[in-house]
Amino acid sequence: MLFSQVAGQEEIKRSLINSINNNQVSHCYLFEGPEGMGKYELALLFAQSLFCLNFHDEPCNECKNCIKVNSLNHPDLHIINEEGKGIKREDIDDLISSIYKKPYEADIKVYIIKDAHLMTPQAANTFLKTLEEPPGDAVMILMTVNSNLLLPTIVSRCHVHKFRSVSKETIMASLKDFDGQTAELAAYYSKGILNKALNIVQGKDDILKKREEIIKIFDKIINNDSEIIYELENYFDDEKDNIDSIIEIMTIWIRDIMYVQNNLENLVINKDYIDLLKLHGKRMKANSDLIEFMQNISDDIKSNVNYKLAIDNMLLKIQEDFK
Repeated sequence: MLFSQVAGQEEIKRSLINSINNNQVSHCYLFEGPEGMGKYELALLFAQSLFCLNFHDEPCNECKNCIKVNSLNHPDLHIINEEGKGIKREDIDDLISSIYKKPYEADIKVYIIKDAHLMTPQAANTFLKTLEEPPGDAVMILMTVNSNLLLPTIVSRCHVHKFRSVSKETIMASLKDFDGQTAELAAYYSKGILNKALNIVQGKDDILKKREEIIKIFDKIINNDSEIIYELENYFDDEKDNIDSIIEIMTIWIRDIMYVQNNLENLVINKDYIDLLKLHGKRMKANSDLIEFMQNISDDIKSNVNYKLAIDNMLLKIQEDFK
């Protein structure tokens, strides 16, 4: 892989490249960001670049070190917690016993620690001692979804890179080989996470199937009397763990209806349902505050209010605004 092939994260990529070019590589990096942002891929690419014998802003992908890193077979590349199950004191002890030894083949050793926030307290304290006196021929790359889950003393000793959401345009460019409409939906529903967008267009993420399901339920809600609320109780009870996604999909649908009402169809996300959106737009009351209401329901549920009551209020409000 090349830095130019990684979508987004331009500031991080340039910083890493410059650190190699200027011989200012830090002993420890912290890559922070949600799952699917490409932290692991960029960590591997940075490691490959550090090992590369012919690095010129990009790894050559041809030298013996590049070939071995690409196959995850370099003896000086160490991946800790590869399966993301947790990091115990014994894992850090193994790291320490390795980190103070000379590299086998390269000039340096690289340690990639996935989900570093899963260190046990004992493991974290032991690792901290290594950071306080790091060997000069080792580079450590920690990955986490949230730096607040790590010891502040660990974070303070790392060069922190915060991974940002990738723009819709960048994601669309990366999905140019897929169906345009599906790619556009994936770019929106992925929330700026490229790997999630890829999973959506490849059918590995069911968010678009869930969208179809929720749109049908929404249509059923506004085309039936209050009895439908009781009929849907079991559905929403079964989907309690997915309620954030359900409310988000409904909110996007409601916003699309408002766009249609105001002749702003170019802003619609669910363009493949434009005819149904127009039908709903004819029924939705003008100046509806439903989007704000949906956000309040979402906040209430997160605040542990009565779940069934919150859902009933949401469904009743939807019916009221579509009478």
